[in-house]
Amino acid sequence: MPATKAIIQGEGFPVILLHGFCENKSMWFPYANRLAEQYQIICPDLLGFGESPLPNKDITLEGIADELAGFLSENKVEKCVVIGHSLGGYVALALAERHPALIQGLGLFNSTAMGDDEEAKHRRNKSILFLKKHPVPKFIEPFIPSLFYSKRKDELKEEIALATSIGLQSPLETIIAYTLAMKIRKDRFELWKNLPFQTLFIGGANDSRVPLEVAEEHIEERVKVDGYILPETAHMAMHERPTETLQMIQDYLLKVV
Repeated sequence: MPATKAIIQGEGFPVILLHGFCENKSMWFPYANRLAEQYQIICPDLLGFGESPLPNKDITLEGIADELAGFLSENKVEKCVVIGHSLGGYVALALAERHPALIQGLGLFNSTAMGDDEEAKHRRNKSILFLKKHPVPKFIEPFIPSLFYSKRKDELKEEIALATSIGLQSPLETIIAYTLAMKIRKDRFELWKNLPFQTLFIGGANDSRVPLEVAEEHIEERVKVDGYILPETAHMAMHERPTETLQMIQDYLLKVV
């Protein structure tokens, strides 16, 4: 029996919205409320976050994708569009690789199909060492604000506070488990380049986690892509540019559903 918990609202073609690292399904609610006017919107908590329990074993993104596929099957979803923010994008790509018949469209939102390079793996190792010595707030309170564009932090202080409060709900064991899973994740850039349907890519021009040149490569290497790079935007475009990014998703869905 799938352990994934989710909010499901609306009727129509299923659209799956996957949250990122140290987030939960609630980050998508403002989008879901609007999109549910036309589609069935499913916002899961990835295992270990929100209301979904963390498995009693080492996790992999492939395992998370398989669990999600089981959850969708239980809910009679045979075809869907999946859109993932950051970590959610990694899971979306694993889902597309392992369960291709499920996927009619795929969107990466401040995410990448590339695996970690050696520098990124080193940063994740440092994070794990830090987490083993300190409580969650010591990690989350500087981490979440660093995901926003630095020159708009005063303007976005309410959004930063909300994202931080969500991040603080993340269990320590979950943060460590996903940090390891992301470090060893498979490079799926070739998969991304060759997906047979129209895709969506939303990046931030000031995103230090998915640098501009990496975001541009994701757009340039595909023919079937709605590609956007948002100015003065970092890794949290759904909070930093909510009106624009909602419209981008709506325009994309009209093409693939």
